[in-house]
Amino acid sequence: MGEIVDISDIKPHRSSEVICVMCGMRWVAIRPEGTLLKTLHCENCGPGYVIETGELIFSGCLDE
Repeated sequence: MGEIVDISDIKPHRSSEVICVMCGMRWVAIRPEGTLLKTLHCENCGPGYVIETGELIFSGCLDE
């Protein structure tokens, strides 16, 4: 595995809960701003089925 790089040092990012509309799997996706949801890959179904749930995750919220 390569060196871990903090993507906030490189470019703005977005973090939100997403769901695959094919299998129903949910996860938190952290990706560079402007990344198209249709390019996100569900580990079960592949790309093209991921949408946001509307639950945005902001910096620091995961520490609670």
